[in-house]
Amino acid sequence: MPLRVGCRVDDADKHGFDVNSLLYHQGVLYTAGDDGKIKAFTPDLTKLAEVQSNPCSVFSIAASPDTLYSCSNEGTIKMFELKTLKEKGELIRDTKLEFWKLKTVNDLLFSGDNEGNIKVWKAGVYQGFFNTAEPIKDFEISSNHCFSVKDNDVYVSDFMLPATPTDKLQYGDKGSFMGRAPISLIGDKLFAYISREGMDICINENNPTSRFKLVTQVKGAHEKVINALRGATWNNKPILFSGGWDKAVKKWNIDDDIVKLDSSVNVDIVINAIALGDKGEIYVGGSDGHVVRIEVE
Repeated sequence: MPLRVGCRVDDADKHGFDVNSLLYHQGVLYTAGDDGKIKAFTPDLTKLAEVQSNPCSVFSIAASPDTLYSCSNEGTIKMFELKTLKEKGELIRDTKLEFWKLKTVNDLLFSGDNEGNIKVWKAGVYQGFFNTAEPIKDFEISSNHCFSVKDNDVYVSDFMLPATPTDKLQYGDKGSFMGRAPISLIGDKLFAYISREGMDICINENNPTSRFKLVTQVKGAHEKVINALRGATWNNKPILFSGGWDKAVKKWNIDDDIVKLDSSVNVDIVINAIALGDKGEIYVGGSDGHVVRIEVE
């Protein structure tokens, strides 16, 4: 099934610098960039709202049912109303840290920072943290497991939230293997990340019984370094989208230990982030503030 470029954000509405993070949530595409802004768009990339979130880069965004969260290198996690992007306040401010990545899972918010900490909030209440072996450029949460990564290794941790307000969050080290960011879950049985060289895609089992063993590695998946991965399950089949410095978005079909390139499209921008809509749309953001919608023909 071929991919094609459907539409792009108008030049008047794009970010002033690179886009770092995309999030499709409740029918709205949210974007964040190096210009310190967060923007909201309709599925066809008509701008709805924007806010100057930070004076510097916004690294990542995540959302709960009623709140959008952002993080940056100034040591803050901020909160915004979903519809208006009106600021609601700061969840945390720690000027000694740079918060690099945010994820929401059910009623939990997770943050990863430059000191290797994963901090956890439940319904806005701080639950504690655990520390990984290196700064966290990207991570994924699956059940009680955390897969975190920067440039050299993927670390697997398990954690248990405190049962009472007086308890502490507990965690343990479950192993590591060579790899680098980005990382993405693919359904509930697989996850993908990049080789240290940056151009191979590695796919592992999301299974502690098998010790998260490597399923397959796609050598030379891209001609240049891969910056973004996004896994999904379509029609009960696992798929993966990838993109990076070669400006190509690729769709991969996964069948057991066989990964096949299904289709590819050039979007004329270096790709930093990928998000998936609820009707099969693929969104990519990257260099010079551009955001592109890709469709499956």
